[in-house]
Amino acid sequence: MFVVAFVFKMSSFQMESLKVMEKFDGANFHLWKFKMCMMLSKHGLWKFVDESATLPSEEVAMANYNEKEMKAFALLCEHLTDAQLAQIQYCDNVKSAWEALCSVHETKTIGNKLFLRKRFFTIKMQEGDDMLVHINIVKAFADQLCSIEVNITNEDVYMVLLMSLPPSFDNLVTSLESMSTKDVDLQFIVARLLHEVSKRKECESSETITLVNKTHKSNEKLCFYCKKLGHSVRNCLKKKSDEIEKVNQACEDHEQMFIVALSANDHTMYDWIVNSSATQHMTFQ
Repeated sequence: MFVVAFVFKMSSFQMESLKVMEKFDGANFHLWKFKMCMMLSKHGLWKFVDESATLPSEEVAMANYNEKEMKAFALLCEHLTDAQLAQIQYCDNVKSAWEALCSVHETKTIGNKLFLRKRFFTIKMQEGDDMLVHINIVKAFADQLCSIEVNITNEDVYMVLLMSLPPSFDNLVTSLESMSTKDVDLQFIVARLLHEVSKRKECESSETITLVNKTHKSNEKLCFYCKKLGHSVRNCLKKKSDEIEKVNQACEDHEQMFIVALSANDHTMYDWIVNSSATQHMTFQ
C-alpha cells in the first residue's frame, strides 16, 4: 500500500466541474454517486471507473491514457471532504477509490438492509410538508436499498408513497385504490399527487382572496348621519359642516337680540322700550 501524490494544474475543465456539485460529506451517498457518475461520463472519464477503457499498446497513447485516468481520480478527490478523502488516500487509481467509497457507504450487511427497509416502509409525511420533497425522500430510500442489492419494485415505491400520506389525502388514496395495478405506475402516482397539490394551492389562493375581500367590506363603516360607507359619525364631514352652520346661525340670532338702555339724562322709572326676554328684569315693571 502506498500513497499516490500528484500535482494537477487547475484548468477550465476543473473549474467547470466544481460549479456542478458540492463535495460529498457522507450524506446522501446514492445521490452524490449518481451525480459523480454523470460528471465523469460528461467528460468521457467514467470508462476508467468501470474498466471499459482499453490499455493502449503504444507508448504515446499510454501516456495519454494515464493522464486521463489521473484526471478522473483528481476530479473524484476534488468532490470529497477531508473526512471522506481519508477513505481513499491509499488508493492508487480512480476505480479502487470508487470501490472503497461504495464499500463504506453501501454496506450490504443484514443489519444495514433491515435498517433501511424499516425506514423505507415506515416513512410518513406530515401535514404541511412539501409533496415533491417527500416523493424524493421515498425514492432516495428505494435507491439506497437497490444499491445494496435489495429488490425494490416500482410498485413497492408507489405503495409506500400512498401509505405515507397524511389523512388529508384519504379521499385521493381511496379513489386510486379502485384502479387496477395494470393502469397504475410510479410515474402516474407522482403526477397525480403533484396535480392534487397544485389544485389545493389554487383553491387556497382563491379562498384567501375571497376572505380578504369580505374582510375589507366588513371593515367599511357606515355613517349613521349621512348614511354613507367609509367613515363613522365622528369623522363625518357633512355633520361637521352642519354643526359649523348652526353655530354661525346662532351667532347671527344673538346679534339681533339687544336691550335698549335707559337714557342717563332723561328717564323715568316707567320708561323702557324693548324687553330682552330675560328671565328677570332690571325694572320693577
